[in-house]
Amino acid sequence: MPPQNRLYSLIIVIIFLTYAIGRVVSSIPAFNQPRVLADTTAYLRISHQPIQDSRFWGESRPLVFPLLLKITKQDFGLTAMLQLGLSTLAWSFLALIIASFMKFRGMQLFALSLILLFSLDRHIAGWDFVMMTESLSISLLVLFIAVCLWLLQGWHTGKVAALFVTAFFLAFTRDTNAWLLLALSGLILLAVIFRWVEVRALILPASFVFIFFISNANANLGQRWVFPLGNLIGRRILPDETATGFFKSCGMPVSPALLRLSGGFANAEDRAMYNDPELESFRNWLGKDGKSCYVKWLIANPVHNINEALQGFESLIAFSEVDRFFSESFDPLMPVKLGRFFYPERFALWIWGYSTLAALIALWKRPWRKNPLWAAFICLNLLVFPHLFLTWHGDAMAPERHALSVGVQLYLSFWMLNILLIDYAWRKRKVNE
Repeated sequence: MPPQNRLYSLIIVIIFLTYAIGRVVSSIPAFNQPRVLADTTAYLRISHQPIQDSRFWGESRPLVFPLLLKITKQDFGLTAMLQLGLSTLAWSFLALIIASFMKFRGMQLFALSLILLFSLDRHIAGWDFVMMTESLSISLLVLFIAVCLWLLQGWHTGKVAALFVTAFFLAFTRDTNAWLLLALSGLILLAVIFRWVEVRALILPASFVFIFFISNANANLGQRWVFPLGNLIGRRILPDETATGFFKSCGMPVSPALLRLSGGFANAEDRAMYNDPELESFRNWLGKDGKSCYVKWLIANPVHNINEALQGFESLIAFSEVDRFFSESFDPLMPVKLGRFFYPERFALWIWGYSTLAALIALWKRPWRKNPLWAAFICLNLLVFPHLFLTWHGDAMAPERHALSVGVQLYLSFWMLNILLIDYAWRKRKVNE
């Protein structure tokens, strides 16, 4: 190996070792004091079920995090270590893959370092020590994107299989991830129709649609949508006379007992929505027709419902109060002030607008013919608002936490765009030389 290649490889190794060691060393205090939240109890309960029991596979929470808890024998410290390990590997793989799309070594090192630095922001790194699904969901999303990029570098059966497995675990970590796969399927289908990709790519949307239906059936089995829908009805439907009237026309029994829950969550007033005898008819309607009625409401009032999500865009993406969910012992490796550069808590709507305009121009110019990374950026960006819409209308409780993956997706696509633009300028300068 030529000396220049050896030096370059050594620099890459040093960067990755520094990154991994820094994350581990800075995390040692948090391993001993991971954060337990209210929903952790439900995941723990499921993890204690025998793995062959249907209650483990079709319960009130998706199965991936309970499976991790079962593997670690409910040891929160070990669970946090494994979450950190998966996060470190996922981001390292993504950084390496993105760097491989760059032609010049200087750009490769820049792209690799930028992605690794982005992953150190507290919005991402702090969740490894929280006993919830956020860490796994982000890591699996990052791994999914990395495998997609790997597949863009050359079609191979093994890569397709790896993508299917990653997509399956992603969907069964959080239910909204399955809907994201469905939305991605639509984009890939359009790409095939416009002949931007080969027909064999249809195997991807077919696989994602299959995973979506399995996930949706599993969610129905565990009735995982009932509590979030109760939150939506209590917080957003009942306080709105027009919305309440629409749901009444769908057959929702509107009674004084139900109206008393206006503005509250599904567990308000000692879980009256589930326990009050006066709401028995409402519960029957909720289980039978509630989900279909909510979908009809979204379709019948698109402008209102899209505007609701847009109005909350800045606060949802910024998630400025993210620290209140973290372990008291978590001290981010990246200083908070520096983190606000990589994960801005202001101007999110402007950043999305800028990135979306660039994505639309890229659709017209088709730069992916020279660098396939553009295709990944376009897909990531165009799915930002659909993803936000899904999370906003998926649950009214802790919407910022549920929209965390959307923020990661937005800023990852933003930094990918800047990497691509700098790479384009670099290549152009080299050609002119």
